[in-house]
Amino acid sequence: MTADQNAAVAPIDHTGLQVLGLEECLTHLGDSPMGRVAFPLDGEIVVLPVNHTLDGTDVCFRTLGDSKIQAAIDRERVAFQVDAFDARARSGWSVLVQGTAVIVDDADDIHRLEEFARRPWVPGDPGAMTWIRVRSQSITGRALVR
Repeated sequence: MTADQNAAVAPIDHTGLQVLGLEECLTHLGDSPMGRVAFPLDGEIVVLPVNHTLDGTDVCFRTLGDSKIQAAIDRERVAFQVDAFDARARSGWSVLVQGTAVIVDDADDIHRLEEFARRPWVPGDPGAMTWIRVRSQSITGRALVR
């Protein structure tokens, strides 16, 4: 199906962007090596890049950073976003996951995540990193298709 045919079938939002279905959102989340996690910290909103793994509909990532760990300990509401944009073609997409951050502390879960995780992009021993899971409560996506 061409982009034009797909746009004709897919719903369009009030701004003229194509609304992505859950399966397409999950495909983009799984295929994207990097995303951004956003969470409140000391009265501010912090947005940090992370490489991630998709586990069902949950986004999981490793961190050495205390702020992301604290957000998980506090079971904070977080947002996670991936996107792509081709300026020349004037096309792109964005997927947003909203949910709650929790620390992954079950040894079997950690082992399973390690088996299919991407290599961490920050230096450090992956075994010394803490896994954070974003328990998804909503997953939405939009695409700009010309």
